[in-house]
Amino acid sequence: MTCSYLSEIRMRFRVNPTSFRPHIGTVLVSVASLLGSPQLSMGGSGDEHAERTGAATPPSEVAELIDQLGSESYATRIRARDSLAHLGLQAFDELHIAQYHPDSEIAMTARHLVSSLLVSWSQPSDSDEVREILHEYGARNIDERRSRIERLVELPEHAGLRALIRLTRFETSLDLSRVAALAVMQQEAANDAKTRKQHAEQIRTGLSECQRAAATWLFAYADDLENESYDAERWSQLIAKQRSQLDTASALQTTRDSVLELVRVCVRHAWLSDKVPDALALAKANLDLIPPTTRDLTQACGWAIENGLHPIVLELRDLHRQMFETQPMLLYSAAEALKANGDVQQASQLADQAILIRPLPRDKSAREKLSPNELEETAQAHREIAQELQNRGLFEWSEREFRAIIDHLEIDSSPSVVARDRLALMLSELQRHQEVVDLLTPLIDRIESDDQLKNRLNLQRFSYEEMRSHIQWHLGLLKIQQGDPESAKPMLEKAYQLKPDNIDILISMYQLEQDDPAWTAKVDALLEQSIRRTMQEITSIEVMMKQKARFQPSGFELAKALNQHAWLVSNTKGNYEQALRYSIRSLELKPNDSALLDTCARCYFATGDFKNAVATQRRAIRLTPHSPPMIRQLEAFEAKLRSTQ
Repeated sequence: MTCSYLSEIRMRFRVNPTSFRPHIGTVLVSVASLLGSPQLSMGGSGDEHAERTGAATPPSEVAELIDQLGSESYATRIRARDSLAHLGLQAFDELHIAQYHPDSEIAMTARHLVSSLLVSWSQPSDSDEVREILHEYGARNIDERRSRIERLVELPEHAGLRALIRLTRFETSLDLSRVAALAVMQQEAANDAKTRKQHAEQIRTGLSECQRAAATWLFAYADDLENESYDAERWSQLIAKQRSQLDTASALQTTRDSVLELVRVCVRHAWLSDKVPDALALAKANLDLIPPTTRDLTQACGWAIENGLHPIVLELRDLHRQMFETQPMLLYSAAEALKANGDVQQASQLADQAILIRPLPRDKSAREKLSPNELEETAQAHREIAQELQNRGLFEWSEREFRAIIDHLEIDSSPSVVARDRLALMLSELQRHQEVVDLLTPLIDRIESDDQLKNRLNLQRFSYEEMRSHIQWHLGLLKIQQGDPESAKPMLEKAYQLKPDNIDILISMYQLEQDDPAWTAKVDALLEQSIRRTMQEITSIEVMMKQKARFQPSGFELAKALNQHAWLVSNTKGNYEQALRYSIRSLELKPNDSALLDTCARCYFATGDFKNAVATQRRAIRLTPHSPPMIRQLEAFEAKLRSTQ
């Protein structure tokens, strides 16, 4: 027990430290007795008590009742316990602190009172979505409650803000209270100053006089929102206070993970406020919080790069050089940081070093010395690295990792097939059509001469027809790229015949020059069929979701169907307003999905709302910052918006 904590206890409860006496024989509050009391809710029993008595119970009276929980008199303890149970949320903050009281009798009773409060987590003013998320929240386990917090964060336009503030104050788990507070701070601040000030006031009103650590974070965040600035000194003090508790306080009061997450939120907050030196200084001062494991260091490097804090990666490399030298993704992270700082040559050297770690054997005899599992694991490691590099926009290094698998393994091996397929998708997004054809054609040729391979790939859900369709599609796109649309038409038509559910092929057919009446009529007929099919799918899913069948579609499947229709119509012709409504509805089912936002932006563009098209596309790119198709679409939208202003 720290001196500072004892001082806080003495101040809050006015207890003489010599009077702390355990009373293990005290009968704890039973669930039955609490269930017999009025239901406690936000603005419920506590406020009703205040209304009856004419005023809220003063903190001094609550502190005295908590002190009486440790009385030598059994009757006094029981009266105090019942009074506190009746006060409910009025005594919540004081009871929460009392859970760590030096008197074990007071601490145990306080914990039982806190855990037994019957709290209505939603309020009548909450939206239907919020009430649904918070339904029976208190009856859920820790993991389920954490999931509910994540769902509140995903609601658009800060719709879950009041609920998150409520959870910060009243959540019985201090860990989840911190999660809720950090979730508020991680949300993107509102664009206009008036709304930011409203959110700041909501935070202060919702937290009242709560003294939890998580509440102090939100109070500081509210001040930053209102003042439109980042108070570096205040945040440094709050973090220092949390750090000081790591070695002295109960794990329930603070954890290394929560302090590290607070640091990251503050660093990002500073960075977004254009206070990069403060962001770097705060991050560097707390690097020792990052556990020296491959997973944690890789995650930290990814976070630093995502937030433009490349010097942090190089600092971590200096602190953990041995680990960086043996882990490919750590080396790639350092290479990316060096590249961002303009040191292209050293970045290339580190990338060369990374790909040589755990290499795939070049010759067949060396491969035969490895077991199939060893070969599969090595290839999978390179494939995962390639995909992570692709996600970061490091396409050159990603391609090299993919090709290492393709070049060093037999063409019919599963790792080689998967790598070839994934690389083809990446090259497709980069509009490198000839390379897609060159990559897939040898595999198709091999499949056509090997029925056993075809059957094996079918079992692994690799569609031979889909690969053939991709080749024809990219041959057509190549012809268009070369300025020969007439030659492209039969190739696109063949591609669509092989894979009629790939609406992007149909969109490519529609976007060809409309100077051929026969071609236009053919495409219009196919388009009408496809639009009708997507509408039927939406209707079918909606009907099935209303039924209480055992295996009914999920909201994800409905969002996918809505998005499919909206993407097809917005890129061709049809009811653009309806497509926009469908797209918005898909985002209500799956908020903050970059692909759905990309479609929504296209729908706004189709309706002529270029301003919202640009704004929505930028939101999509913030979530997936290195997607070539999304970036190209944003550039087109911005050009159109500029031309209209």
